[in-house]
Amino acid sequence: MVASVEIENSLYEEERLIWQSMTPTAWHNSVSQKDSIFYKTYVATRRQLEQTIINGGYDVIIEVGCGTGDVIAQMDTSVPRYGVDLNPSFVEFCKATYATQNCEFHVVDALELLSWWKAEGLDKKFCRPLISCVNNTLNIMPDNLRSKVIEQMLCTAGPYGLCMATYWNGNFFSHAVLNYYKKNPQLCGEFDISEHVDWSKRSLLTPTNYSTVWHTPQEVEQLMHSNDIDVVINESPSRHDGTPEINCEELAIFIWFNHTCSSYAKGYYDSDDAQKFYNHIWGGNTIHVGRYDLLSQDEITSLSIIDQVSTAGHRHETDLLNIIRSKMTTNCDVDGSVKLRVVDMGCGYGSLLRHMWKENMLWSGVGVDLSSEMCSQSRLLNMEYNKECEKDIKIIEGSFLDIDVLKESTDLVVSIDSLLHVGPVRQYRAVEEAARVLRPGGYMIFSDIMQTEDADPEEMEPIYDRIHLSKMGTVENYKAALEKYGFTNITVELHSENIPIHYGKIRKVMEEKGSCSGISDAYLNRMAQGLTMWETLGPKNIVWGIISARKTKKIA
Repeated sequence: MVASVEIENSLYEEERLIWQSMTPTAWHNSVSQKDSIFYKTYVATRRQLEQTIINGGYDVIIEVGCGTGDVIAQMDTSVPRYGVDLNPSFVEFCKATYATQNCEFHVVDALELLSWWKAEGLDKKFCRPLISCVNNTLNIMPDNLRSKVIEQMLCTAGPYGLCMATYWNGNFFSHAVLNYYKKNPQLCGEFDISEHVDWSKRSLLTPTNYSTVWHTPQEVEQLMHSNDIDVVINESPSRHDGTPEINCEELAIFIWFNHTCSSYAKGYYDSDDAQKFYNHIWGGNTIHVGRYDLLSQDEITSLSIIDQVSTAGHRHETDLLNIIRSKMTTNCDVDGSVKLRVVDMGCGYGSLLRHMWKENMLWSGVGVDLSSEMCSQSRLLNMEYNKECEKDIKIIEGSFLDIDVLKESTDLVVSIDSLLHVGPVRQYRAVEEAARVLRPGGYMIFSDIMQTEDADPEEMEPIYDRIHLSKMGTVENYKAALEKYGFTNITVELHSENIPIHYGKIRKVMEEKGSCSGISDAYLNRMAQGLTMWETLGPKNIVWGIISARKTKKIA
């Protein structure tokens, strides 16, 4: 984990040094003149922000990565504006150039946006912030930092605020290369079009290490999904009121999003505390609920609590594999063994796919998870177990709502306790995506934590708050989604009694090992409260079990 952080920081430092070497005046002149190809895009960006402030009633705007301030300082609004940038020379340029404007500029690391917001007392002064990050700024950052910046924007915006980011539209990449980058060597240096431009990937990397990538709207939609932001393209946007969507104008792709668009799962599972918790407290492999009802009395008596957690998790997977074998009889080999092409939605550390590989059930596997840390560890565990296992299982960092797998190319979609994170509405999307990738006759078989049909919303409020949802899914919600997208033969097996047992045992392990795990006290305190809530609310309000269904109907 330490090496990962060091690499991450070095990448960030490299990007910072590249941008610090640029002259603010040259950058300002290259985009602010009316003959610049970006001039109309900057005008459109200001207009969209201005209309959104009016229509949405936002009381402050913060621009992350404000550069030379040419967007925020020239807006026609009386709303207070703050520009923040990592580059001190750019911030000084903004202060000198726009000294008479109703703007403040600060040197702020985007990864510390929320801390700055609170340190300045702005969280007490404003309640509906509009947080922007425009002009392809997210694309300038290293891949592994973008989701962290997006999370900082969301947390700063809070429940009543709004975020907006823009990417450069890849449909105009060739126009930009010929009419901007080639004409501004003072920014990116001289380069050869045939050598330094990758037209198929719409990317430029010059000898001075200036780089840019331009994406299509569809690629941006997928990028946002991989960063745990659920927004879709609006082909004909007609309003600027902050409705979450992706729209295009001039050279920019605009992404509008708020707290309802994210499950916050990526930021949580990628955090250092969470990784230590799941590796050292939960067990580091099977990070799902276990089947304690399948433990013998001897095992309960002889095994330590942490070994009970691990064994119960393994038993749950084994039971799931037995259900798969009983359903997938058409995929049997001559010796009776089942061979499957499998997609795991929310694969975590990849335990289920490895388990299937060990049992000789896997033809090929694709594990999808938002967490870059979990994906990295899953690949490492696959390799450590067996090099052939690593070849047969592909791990994709991204959203299971938008999987990079061909239509009808999969025999089985599985998931263990992951779908709950997206909430009941987006669970329909997950089922729809499963139907897309499954062949006719394929199965979706998964376990999940759900609420009872008559769960008390007031009692459930602490759990809703912990998982950033206003409601959890139910068995009936899943049945309705499955039926809508062409599934039949729906079966449900509930083993809800394991929920309070599981979270109670995890809490005991944390009490025994937490103080020497390197996990922060704040995280441990929050986790203790959360585990207690699952333990106490489980018997009355929570159900957990396995749902299976077969894709048999063609949906138009």
